[in-house]
Amino acid sequence: MTVFIKTIIIKYYITIIIYIFVHNNRKKSLIMSSTKVSDFFNRRFFEIPKYQRGFAWEVNNVRDLFDDLNEAIESGTSHYIGTIVLSKCKDDDSIYYVVDGQQRITTLTLILNSIIKNLSSNDKYYYERFYIRESNHYRLVPMNRDSQFFNDLINGIKNKPENKSQRYLLEAYTEIEARVSMLNNKLEFLRAIEQLEIMVFIENSEGDAIRIFQTVNDRGKLLSNMEKVKSLLIYFSNRYLDKKLDDSINNSFSDIFELYDDIKHLGEEYSINLISNVNFTEDSLLRYHFVTFNNGDYDPTAEHVLRNLKLVLSDLRTKHMTADNVLFKSEVEKYITQYVSSLFNFFQCCKSVIERVTNNVKYYKLFCILNLSARLYPLVIKLESKGILDNALPSDQNYTFFDLIELIDVRVYKTRGTDPKRNIADFVYEIQFKNEIEIENWMRWFNAAWMPKDLFRSNLLGNMYGNAQLMRGVFIEYCEKIIKKSYSLNDLMKFMESEPAIEHILAQTPNFSPVALGFNDNEDFLSYEHKFGNLTILEKKLNSACQNLVPLSKIPFYDKSLFIMTKNLSSEIASKNKFVKDDLQKRTTVLADFCIERYWC
Repeated sequence: MTVFIKTIIIKYYITIIIYIFVHNNRKKSLIMSSTKVSDFFNRRFFEIPKYQRGFAWEVNNVRDLFDDLNEAIESGTSHYIGTIVLSKCKDDDSIYYVVDGQQRITTLTLILNSIIKNLSSNDKYYYERFYIRESNHYRLVPMNRDSQFFNDLINGIKNKPENKSQRYLLEAYTEIEARVSMLNNKLEFLRAIEQLEIMVFIENSEGDAIRIFQTVNDRGKLLSNMEKVKSLLIYFSNRYLDKKLDDSINNSFSDIFELYDDIKHLGEEYSINLISNVNFTEDSLLRYHFVTFNNGDYDPTAEHVLRNLKLVLSDLRTKHMTADNVLFKSEVEKYITQYVSSLFNFFQCCKSVIERVTNNVKYYKLFCILNLSARLYPLVIKLESKGILDNALPSDQNYTFFDLIELIDVRVYKTRGTDPKRNIADFVYEIQFKNEIEIENWMRWFNAAWMPKDLFRSNLLGNMYGNAQLMRGVFIEYCEKIIKKSYSLNDLMKFMESEPAIEHILAQTPNFSPVALGFNDNEDFLSYEHKFGNLTILEKKLNSACQNLVPLSKIPFYDKSLFIMTKNLSSEIASKNKFVKDDLQKRTTVLADFCIERYWC
C-alpha cells in the first residue's frame, strides 16, 4: 500500500470522527456524505461566496493534485480525494456556496474542461453540459472580479492577470493544459476521475458552514490567523448575537482579503521587498493593524492578536455573567463592529498608499528603492487613515508628513540601524488623539532623539556598506543633485531594472599595494574599505565585469553606466590617472555633507 493511499485512508477516518463529534455537539441538521465526483457535480451549480479568498493554489499544488489523481486511478479502485464544505442557497436548491474546497473544485473544473475540449463532438457535448456549463450557466462561478477571467480561460482565452488570484488561475491553467496534452487516453482518465470520492458536508446556514469549515478544513494548508479571526468573530455573532453581524463580517473580510491580494500583487509587480517576500502575508498586516488598534502591544505576533481578541470577547462574557445579558450583547456587537471596521480601513489605506508607487516618484523611491522599514508601515498607514500623510507640515509648507517618514527611515532605521519599536508603537496608537502640530513635533523629536546631527555625521563618515538599500537611495538622490533635476518615474524604473549594485572603487580583494595609494598599511586600507568615498552605484552586469580591477581599469565600465555620479567618477579617475586615499577621504566628506543637507532634521 503506497504512502498516498495510507494518507487518504487516514484522512478519511479522521474526517468521519470529526463529523461524529460535530454532529453530536450541534442541534441543527448537517448533511454529510461520501460521494463520487460524478454525483457531486450532478445537477449542482457552485458559487464562490464574496467572503471567500481568491484562487490561491500555486503550480506545485496543481501538480500534487494531478499526481494524486494519477496514483488513485492507477491503483484501480475508488479513493477519497478531499473534503468540501457547502451551504445551500435559500432561493435555488440547485445552487451551493463553496465554504471550503474552492481550490480543489476550481482545479478539478479546469482539469475536466481541458480533457473535455479534446474529446469527440458527442462526448464533448455531453461532458461539457454535465461538468462545465448548461446553456450559458456555468457550473462554477468564482468571485465576481475573477469570474470573467475564469470563464475566458474555460473558453481558451488567456487575458492578462489583473490580480494575484488571476495570475494563479492562469498558471494553473497552463500547467493543466500541458499535463492533459500528455495523456494517452483522455476519456478513460476523465471516467476514472468520475469514480473518485469526495467527503461533502452540506449546511443550511453559511455561518454554521463556516464553523464546520474551521473544524474539518483539510486543504493541506493551515488556516491563516486572519481566517481564524474571521471564524472567531462569526462564532460570537452566531452564538450570542443571533447571527446579526454574519453578513457584515463576511462582506468586510471578503473586501479585506481582496485588498490584501491587490497589495501583494502590487508588491510583487513593483519589487517592494517587504511585500513581495514570501513571509509577508495577510497576517503581517493583521499584526501591523493591531499596533494601531490596541495600546500596549508594540510587537504582537499574529497568534497574539488572535489570543487577544478571544480574551477580550471572553472577558466580556465573563463580566456580564450570562450570554443573555443585553449589555453583554451590546458590548460584543460594539467591539466586533469597531474592530472589523478598523481592520478594513487599515487594509484600504495600505492599498491606497502602495498604489502610489505606480504614479508618484516620492512613493516609488521610498517603497521600491529605499524599501521602507517594516516597523514604519503602521505609522504610514495611520497617517493615511487620518488623511494627513501628504499634508504640508504646519511649521514648513515645503515638506510633508511623508517626508518626515522618509527621514526617520533613512536616519534612524537605516543609517543608525536601531529599532525603538515601543516608541513607534505607542505613538502610532496615540495619533488618533493628536492634532497635526503635535504629530509633527513628535516626529521631529523622534528623529532628533534617535539620530542627532553629530551622531548622523559620525555614522556617515564610518562604515556605510552594510545597507545596500540605503546606499542605492542616497546615490540616486545624489545623481539628481548633479543633474539638478528630479528623475521621472520611468527613469527610476529603468534604473531598477538594471539591478543596481553597490560598487567598491578600490576592490574588496585588492590586487594593489595599499601603501602605494597613500594608506599606512593593509589595516589602514581595511578601515576605509567600506566608507562612502570608496562606494558608488553601478548596474549589476557592469559591477560583475569590474570584479577586482584597479580603478583605472574600471573606467570603460563606469563610462557605460546610466548613473551620472559613476560616469563623472570615471572622468575624475581618468583626469587624475589615479584614485588614492586622499580622493576617497574627500569624496566621503562630500557625500556625508550631501546626506546631512538632504536628510535634514
